[in-house]
Amino acid sequence: MGKITRLINHIQRGTLPDRIQRGWRERTKRRRQFRWNTRNGKRDYLEARIEHGLIMHLHFDSELARLIHCEDFEIGERHFVNAFLRPGDVFVDVGANIGLFSLIAANRVGDSGMVYAFEPSAKTFHRLRENTKLNNFQNVQCYQLALSDEFGKSPFYTSEDGFDAWNSFAHPIAGEFFAKEIIQCETWDRFARTHGLLGRVAMMKIDVEGWESKVLQGAKESLSRQDAPVLQVEFTDEAAVSAGSSCKYLYLALENFGYRIFTYEFTRRKLMHDPLRENYPYINLIATKSPEETNRRLRKNTFWRWTPGK
Repeated sequence: MGKITRLINHIQRGTLPDRIQRGWRERTKRRRQFRWNTRNGKRDYLEARIEHGLIMHLHFDSELARLIHCEDFEIGERHFVNAFLRPGDVFVDVGANIGLFSLIAANRVGDSGMVYAFEPSAKTFHRLRENTKLNNFQNVQCYQLALSDEFGKSPFYTSEDGFDAWNSFAHPIAGEFFAKEIIQCETWDRFARTHGLLGRVAMMKIDVEGWESKVLQGAKESLSRQDAPVLQVEFTDEAAVSAGSSCKYLYLALENFGYRIFTYEFTRRKLMHDPLRENYPYINLIATKSPEETNRRLRKNTFWRWTPGK
């Protein structure tokens, strides 16, 4: 009788479709976690469909790979990239890791668009290239570089116990065992001028484990322009402090460039203004200089209905 009452309540409140979808997602997660567990130890990686025909090699030695396969990893952020990008756009992935967002963007911008993916760690960069080739994308250019505030070389911490998503120039906030690589650094302004990208980029994703402020400092010329790209930026207090910065500094730096900061309500496909917070445990925020235009683009764009990989 209790189940029937709950069903009637959902119908009366109009929440039944959401309840059905949540239940379906939870069952999907359990199925994928079982698949992950039963194959772990028998092979190096799982070849999995991510969304909309995209496939990836997800290596069992990576916590990020498990999150991508077994959880709705950054579903809102993925939804935004799909909703915002259009054929012919240029997308820049700063901290591409194994390529989740680069692949989604490449699928959206099509042959007339281009994706520039930056991943400094040699092992992770190899997997990024592997996943790009796996999907036969010709519109993704991968660079084993780190974007920062100056040109040169710097030591970089890389995880040896599965927390490659937290690799950083600062001491990583996850994992216990690390190696160091000497990484070539570049500024976005220098790269953009060299490659003729000033004013041409529609969107840039910046996820560099506390180094976000350094990336912004190296992109002053580009981001000060009125035609600067829409940004998706990770805010995590612990990572920012480890890198000698803060999320407050990051927020104010974006405002100084003329950006306004938003969360993305993917169920409504709409930006919501996000004032400066006291704390940022972990969140990705959207920065745009033209929120009205960004919202129009989100509403008008026709894109796939999200379905997780099986």
